Amino acid sequence: MSLSSPAVHLFYHSRWQDTHVLDELCWGLEEQGVPYRAICCDDHDCALALGQLAAKSSTLRVGLGLNATGDIALTHAQLPEDRALVCGHICAGAVRIRMLGANAGQLVKVLPFSEIK
Repeated sequence: MSLSSPAVHLFYHSRWQDTHVLDELCWGLEEQGVPYRAICCDDHDCALALGQLAAKSSTLRVGLGLNATGDIALTHAQLPEDRALVCGHICAGAVRIRMLGANAGQLVKVLPFSEIK
């Protein structure tokens, strides 16, 4: 039995510590009213691998991964390890980054994803 409080886990590369990119992802989750834990993790270069680790460590089974090059992956612990639900990149802009965070919250709440245009 896990004693940790329920939260979406966001595993990110240390390059993004204290940046607007990390803030936008977190703000998207906050807008949905879903708790999160942002955890620095330099163990993997792949956003999908970070997202999978995050999802597997989360009691909500939802994770986000942000790698050093700015790739972002949203995934669920029950997905195959080679698949993400949604992928993005920081170059897409603040609105889209925040929407990825919001989509993670919507996944927890079993709501349809916001469309990323």
